[in-house]
Amino acid sequence: MEKKWISTEQMLEALKSDPDNEHEYTHYLGGCFRSTHWWIYDSAKDEFLGSTNWNDYTNFTESEMLSIYGGQWWHRDA
Repeated sequence: MEKKWISTEQMLEALKSDPDNEHEYTHYLGGCFRSTHWWIYDSAKDEFLGSTNWNDYTNFTESEMLSIYGGQWWHRDA
């Protein structure tokens, strides 16, 4: 089965549609390079929490997410 890569904007909408739950995404870094991230949309604070090591989350506003990750590609892992 082929992976479906989505844009950062699409990922943010998907996170907002299932708030307050952790989701694992693969971040495409180019070529054969990828990075695993865990994301949560905190509906109470209207912020995204991101981590690459499970426990150490960083808070981002939507504009910060788009500034840092805009135009990049992600895949939602099961």
